[in-house]
Amino acid sequence: MTYKTYSFVASMLFLVSACVTTPFMELNSRNNFQLEPASKFQISLNKDNLPVEMDPILIENLGEAAQNYLSGMGHIATSDASLVIEIGLASKEKIKVDDFRFYGYPLHRNYLYDSDRVNAVPEFYLRISVKDISQDKTLWTGLTKWRKGSAYTPSDASSAELLVEHLLINL
Repeated sequence: MTYKTYSFVASMLFLVSACVTTPFMELNSRNNFQLEPASKFQISLNKDNLPVEMDPILIENLGEAAQNYLSGMGHIATSDASLVIEIGLASKEKIKVDDFRFYGYPLHRNYLYDSDRVNAVPEFYLRISVKDISQDKTLWTGLTKWRKGSAYTPSDASSAELLVEHLLINL
């Protein structure tokens, strides 16, 4: 193979991998729940248990994005609906330990050597659930996660809409 072929194959692999990446998602439903056309719903935001690292404007943007998406799909937002769309955010620290397997660190007096490298990486979770108040049951739930600075961080209204749409398109 020539260098032209190598660069072409590498660019095609990069293009395919860039186009097919999606955020992490876990979905679960009761009896293959689907929203009926023109369903009435209300949005409930979990502002009380919001982590300190999260901006309160973020959860409001996520609530507005969910309401706009569902209203755009033909559903009706009312305050007395029996279907509640619950939106909750949580954070969790993921511990990463560097055990020096893949790096060659010099071990003499001219170089610094840190023998205990532990890093905490914050991960943020978004859970959207559809709950029926009359039956007191959760009918559908979706979970996604991201790290600070990732491509899926809902830092503004448009990226919040994109993240919510990734979850609610499966509803």
